[in-house]
Amino acid sequence: MEKRVRVIDTETTGVEPSDQLVEIASVDWTEAGLGHSLQTLVRPTVPIPATASAIHHIRDRDVVDAPAADEAVALFAGAPVFAAHNARFDRMFLPYEGPWVCTYKVALSLFPDAPAHSNQVLRYWLDLSDPPAEAGELAHRALYDAWTTAYLFERLLQDLTVAQMVKISSSPALLPRFNFGKYAGLPLGEVPKDYLAWIIGADFDEDVRFTAQHYLDLG
Repeated sequence: MEKRVRVIDTETTGVEPSDQLVEIASVDWTEAGLGHSLQTLVRPTVPIPATASAIHHIRDRDVVDAPAADEAVALFAGAPVFAAHNARFDRMFLPYEGPWVCTYKVALSLFPDAPAHSNQVLRYWLDLSDPPAEAGELAHRALYDAWTTAYLFERLLQDLTVAQMVKISSSPALLPRFNFGKYAGLPLGEVPKDYLAWIIGADFDEDVRFTAQHYLDLG
């Protein structure tokens, strides 16, 4: 399991499962270090919304000659382990089976006191290396973000094995704080129990509900 990990990133037309890929990139980690980077634009079957282009700067004219999604996805298949920051999002668009590492969940576990847990915040907070010139200069392009996550992955390996990271990634994340509502930023041990109970029954994602249940169970 620990011989090769493909750190991957995607850019899309939006954030819903019905949206489509517009770019994929990856960087491989091996025991020898990071390398074997790969990047491709992807031609979606729908126009790229301006709200998505404003994030990743990819427009319809950029993807006219790009491969279709099935062809592009096949280029990145075959790694024994994949890794991504907030892997739940990338896995909506990538049909790869097998172990995954979510560097977001692992970073939450190792660094609960970080000011935030996006890969860019962690890059600066942990003083990680800058992406190489081949990645360009724009965050939210797939290769730039894949390199950022790859450097984060290397840092996480100082504390955990790949197998341990896969295990953490397979469970909901225990959040260090809520970033919404009237108790945003408050230590979770100080959040009222009736509020935690309300969260469990409400339409929040699994990480938020898991965290609320954890602190409710502490009594």
